[in-house]
Amino acid sequence: MPDDIPLEEPARRMTVPTAVPRPGARATHAWQRNAWLWDIHFGVALLAAELFVAFSHGPKPWVSAMDGWLLLSVPLYVAVGRPALHHDPENSRRALAFCIGMAVLYMPAAVVAQETSVAMVALAPLSYLLLSRSLAIIFLLVYNFVPVLCWTVLWWDEPGHLLRTFLIAAVVAGSSLTIGGWVESIAVQSSERATLIRQLHESRDELARLSVAHGAQLERERLAREIHDTLAQGFTSLVMLCQALEAELDPQAEQARRYVDLMQRTARENLAESRSLVASLTPAQLDDSALDEAVRRLGERLAEELGITVDIRVSGTPRPLPPAIEVVALRASQEALSNIRKHAHASHVDLSLAYTPSGLELTVRDDGRGFEPAAPGTGYGLPGMRARVLEVGGTTELTSALAEGTTLTVRLTAATAPDDGVGRPEQLQETQR
Repeated sequence: MPDDIPLEEPARRMTVPTAVPRPGARATHAWQRNAWLWDIHFGVALLAAELFVAFSHGPKPWVSAMDGWLLLSVPLYVAVGRPALHHDPENSRRALAFCIGMAVLYMPAAVVAQETSVAMVALAPLSYLLLSRSLAIIFLLVYNFVPVLCWTVLWWDEPGHLLRTFLIAAVVAGSSLTIGGWVESIAVQSSERATLIRQLHESRDELARLSVAHGAQLERERLAREIHDTLAQGFTSLVMLCQALEAELDPQAEQARRYVDLMQRTARENLAESRSLVASLTPAQLDDSALDEAVRRLGERLAEELGITVDIRVSGTPRPLPPAIEVVALRASQEALSNIRKHAHASHVDLSLAYTPSGLELTVRDDGRGFEPAAPGTGYGLPGMRARVLEVGGTTELTSALAEGTTLTVRLTAATAPDDGVGRPEQLQETQR
């Protein structure tokens, strides 16, 4: 039965593969959770048929041969019927092979002893579970009436006996069809229930996901308000203080003016960054320029602050990339240059941004004092950067040694970038205002 069968319409078919349990999971249907009961049921029915054949005509070689022929049903069930019952859809090759094989093995014994029809108590439900309804009915009619026709041809004696034989076959066939149809209805109902349970689990998972997303949205709004009321206001005040200080400086104090100007630019950029976070936009450096220009400005500012040489190279053809990729690349550049500023004591830095066919590669190399990457650290910058890169499917490679400098390489692939909704200012515009 297809997973999307409308439950308000009568289900006409039952397909087992939707019920096949995943490894380690509990089986969906009762006949899968208690497979040994089917084995016992089939074995008991087959044993009863074997006994009827054995005692029908006495200890004769050909009777023993029929018993042995019918006994081949056991390996057929184990090798073909049982796997088809628990793993295959209806009308599969194994299901058809099992039903055809049972017809070949069962009918000779049924010709010898009509009481062998007791095996129908197992063959009828199995036929309905393995085959579609029409095929199951055809096989049950073959199981019941072909032996009678063969018996009539081989051992015709009197009309009364023939009538009794056909009457017994008709009763057994009717019972088989009734029991098989009842088993099929149970199987269809079980499949419908499995579908409902699956849909319930999916709805529950979706509800949990939406709840988490709603909670995350509320938390983002709270953080936006906090950033707006604290960091943004503080940077605004810092810009105003820098402007006031610049007006009070001696016109000859060029070095002091340079530092004040640098402080003012840094404060303005961080103010723009704060407002960008509040508005859920891409970083402020990317609002009016490309990624390569933003990275270039970061390198130039580091060179101006530390008075060192920063070689900036952009290779490949610069092009717009998914916002998540550009954000992570910019953050990685900021973190790498910040670590150089704080810890490296370097005199030369190489900053390389390479646009590749699949995305881009960022490399930051310095000749500073380096460190041991395996040593435990107390900072959060590098772990946070690695987490950002990993979130968009990128990789991070860090090599360093004492007195030998540090090289950081970040590779980002555009195809793995998630659609995280970056750059949708309408979400938090009201908060910003």
